[in-house]
Amino acid sequence: MSSVQSQVLQPLLRVQRLAQRFATIEGTRRLSQASEHSNNLPKGVTSSLFKQGNLQYEWLTPPEFDAKRVLYYLHGGGFVFPLWNPLRRVIAYIISGAKIRALAVHYRLAPENPFPAAIEDCVAGYHWLTSEQAIAPKDIVFIGESAGANLVVATLLTLRDSREPLPRKAAPLCGPLDLEAGGAFTCDIDPMANPRFVSKQILAYRGKADPRNPLLSPVYADLHGLPPLLIQVGSQEAFLDESILLARQARQAGVTVTLEVWPGMWHYWHLFVPFLPEARQAINRIIGFVGSA
Repeated sequence: MSSVQSQVLQPLLRVQRLAQRFATIEGTRRLSQASEHSNNLPKGVTSSLFKQGNLQYEWLTPPEFDAKRVLYYLHGGGFVFPLWNPLRRVIAYIISGAKIRALAVHYRLAPENPFPAAIEDCVAGYHWLTSEQAIAPKDIVFIGESAGANLVVATLLTLRDSREPLPRKAAPLCGPLDLEAGGAFTCDIDPMANPRFVSKQILAYRGKADPRNPLLSPVYADLHGLPPLLIQVGSQEAFLDESILLARQARQAGVTVTLEVWPGMWHYWHLFVPFLPEARQAINRIIGFVGSA
């Protein structure tokens, strides 16, 4: 049974879902910037922005951490929105519990920079982390939510196909993994995501590319050789079926997969930590995954 907090939140989420129907990418960008001040990081976690080449990166650092290990974070936001504080907060809770710092790459955004620009930037960030920072791949864990989950898998596939060492593990959370649909989702009860607005974001990123390109829609990829995966998705999630499909295909390709379908949860319910018990519980599962051998 869903928590009382979940039952309180869902009617509010459905109101904002209705508002999304008329939202624009540019308008939502402005709104997210205006709300940044109201979503601070948990106590003790610091953020440090820096530039390397043409890209901006960000270290998120908890009070205690193992300097040899890094969580490589590919943020969500529908491929079109920048990293903003509510997303930072979730990662801050994870790194505080796992005692690991996180590197976030501020990849180029669509529609100004459609596929495959974001993947190129995510690969470049991994190269910088392993070469310039001398972090061993075995000490790196990939994590990403929503669009970031898509980029996690696409980046792994790109590295694998280039015969490069892969990270130890990866956690693609609540990801759009079949962009051929363009918003025609099989699960249309998600109170967090309006299919019409999500479709705008997907089409902005997809551009004129073949929607069955495995780097665009990882459900069409050969997934052999990937590291162990933790896939979390809500039972009311807009991307439920494609998350289940990716998990099944990864297992068939010999990949170790932990699939968690959370009853009654919507798209990236983790955002409501610490208020929502299910968010706290899911984050604790991620912390355990990151820290386990």
